[in-house]
Order: sequence, then structure tokens, then C-alpha cells
Amino acid sequence: MSPAMEIAADRRRKVLDALSQMRDGMLSEDVILRAVCETGRDTDRDTMRDDLMFLQSRHCVAIEKLPRVGGELWLARLTDDGLRAAQGALIVSGVARRTVG
Repeated sequence: MSPAMEIAADRRRKVLDALSQMRDGMLSEDVILRAVCETGRDTDRDTMRDDLMFLQSRHCVAIEKLPRVGGELWLARLTDDGLRAAQGALIVSGVARRTVG
């Protein structure tokens, strides 16, 4: 796997980790972006949206798009598969595996 693919996979893992820490498994894209950046993975809104779409295509998250001034606000909700992937019980291609319990 190329370094760029490994970085993307790690970033997606951090998205699932952030969502799994919420009782309802839901966060806005703004909060997810901040959480991922705080872990040392600098990213931007477009890349984050690409990651969320990727995770949705793998049935790890469900995305709800809400209207707001100047565009949309995306809400991401962790699915059962996403929770299992965050816990290391499910391997998802394109998402880094949990290495520490």
C-alpha cells in the first residue's frame, strides 16, 4: 500500500474512532474535521467529505445533509458495521486496522 493510501486509511480510522466515542454515534463534519486534525492528520473539508462518502459506501456511516447558509452541513452517524470496525471486530478495506486494544 502506498504512503498516501496508508495515510487515508489512518484518517478514516480516526473518523470512526471519533464517532464511536459519542453516545449516539453522531457528529457534524465540522467536529469530525477538528477531531481528526487534533490527532495530527491535517485535512480539509473536501477530503473529509470524500472520506465520509468512502465510509458510507462501506456501510460504516450514514450521512445526513442539512441545509445551511452557504451550502450544506453533513451529519455522520456511525452504523453497526462502523462501530464494529472502530472496535477492531470488522476489517474494512481502506480503513486502518486497530493495532492497540
